[in-house]
Amino acid sequence: MGEVQKYIHPLTIEAKLFVDNMNKICATRDYFILDPQLVEALENVMTTINDFIEKANTEIVPTAKTQLIEMGKLHKLQRIYHCGQCKADLGTRASKVALHLAEDCKLKGNVNETLTKDAREELKKQRKERAEKRKEQRLTKAVALKKKARLFLATDPITAFTQLSTAVQIGEKLKCIPDYAAIENDLLEQIKPLFPNQAIKIYKFGSRMSGIGTRDSDLDLFIDIGDTFKVYQNRANDATLAKLKKVKQVLINHKKSWKGLVAVEKARVPILKVIHGPTSIECDMNFSNSLGFINTNLMEYIYGLQPTARVLCIYMKRWLQLIGMKNDFNTYSINLMVIFYLQTLEHLPPIAKLFEDVNMETALVIGPWLGTFTSKNLQALKIKYLDTGKLFDLIEGFFKFYLEFDYNRNVICPYQGSVISKKDLHTCMPERYLNFVANNKDLEIELNKPLVVQDPIQLNHNVTKGIVDFTLKVFVEFMSKSRQIVLQFKRQ
Repeated sequence: MGEVQKYIHPLTIEAKLFVDNMNKICATRDYFILDPQLVEALENVMTTINDFIEKANTEIVPTAKTQLIEMGKLHKLQRIYHCGQCKADLGTRASKVALHLAEDCKLKGNVNETLTKDAREELKKQRKERAEKRKEQRLTKAVALKKKARLFLATDPITAFTQLSTAVQIGEKLKCIPDYAAIENDLLEQIKPLFPNQAIKIYKFGSRMSGIGTRDSDLDLFIDIGDTFKVYQNRANDATLAKLKKVKQVLINHKKSWKGLVAVEKARVPILKVIHGPTSIECDMNFSNSLGFINTNLMEYIYGLQPTARVLCIYMKRWLQLIGMKNDFNTYSINLMVIFYLQTLEHLPPIAKLFEDVNMETALVIGPWLGTFTSKNLQALKIKYLDTGKLFDLIEGFFKFYLEFDYNRNVICPYQGSVISKKDLHTCMPERYLNFVANNKDLEIELNKPLVVQDPIQLNHNVTKGIVDFTLKVFVEFMSKSRQIVLQFKRQ
């Protein structure tokens, strides 16, 4: 038997120290007061934690070869404070640090003290330039197009179209294969005894169901236990987590059918990631988000309305994989970016237009969100058919469009189908959105992110809120290099 590896996340240590220190400070009533700085600091802590939980999409579980270091071993750890200005050691108490700062610590031998104002400014400028240079070096290192990506971008149109046509055929076949029935039957057989008095229905969604999946794609499942399809949860409640934990345990107990289970319980939409043994298909199961099923229906409609949109989505999905960014941008995010780009060229309608003639008395409503749309054809929408012969112009145009896009000011908004500024977005939203967020600003879409791609169904959801500044810069740089290759090939 191999050596057992021990593991502890650095943030586990930081979180433990933070809680311990906060409990020590709060042990005396003297500190049960609030001030603007403290409120802002605590809000930043909560925001940072929420952002981390949203982006942390995997979970390490103990195995025979990996053990988590016991929390009990952290009790002897203490944080020791040291002032970087006056070089004083301040011990382990934050209250002493506060007193030290309140008394305005004096610099001891600090070089900056002896410099003139101009010299200090010059030193500050040099430090900033060095920091920017390090960022550029890091970006250059991160953005290196691999050989497979370069070959993919430079593939001649006939070969590329043949490959993409094959991918479309595979995607269409994967929408309905016998394996799905086997997965559903195994799930129902094991879940039904857990909830004998509740109706259970399984909804399949995601890229496999919309027609752009591959044989390696996950199968997304919404497991409706107790007729909850129309119930909207901005974040999963305790009842949903209890269902997930019950199902998790029964799947663990059926090791022949279900393998490699990972539970992601802290996310906004908690999921169970597990491989169905008999079919070798990885399944992502959730118990609280039926909107994914609605989104998939919308994608499928768009691909049927304008087939070139599907081909372009498949191309961009493959491009993301080859540049190594498929874990940063999920398939749904890049699909919405493709759809929005085509909307700005008037090849696709604004999603809002599909809601115009919906009968609200019979419409499917999930919380505040509308799940019914009209399936109008191109003639009714007054849109021309987009020939696939223009695919490579569209590829180059996609890169150009998003290279010139002002991410700081604007929103990628498929709902409106046109460029909307962040400051004006709320004025363009329907009444259902405005009513939903009216009494709780925390429910508004997060616009203070480097990249804002609005979900056209769940309008308060920025599907790319996990993208940080550096990741966006890498993405833009990859588009720049990719466009250069596409342009060079077009000139030949």
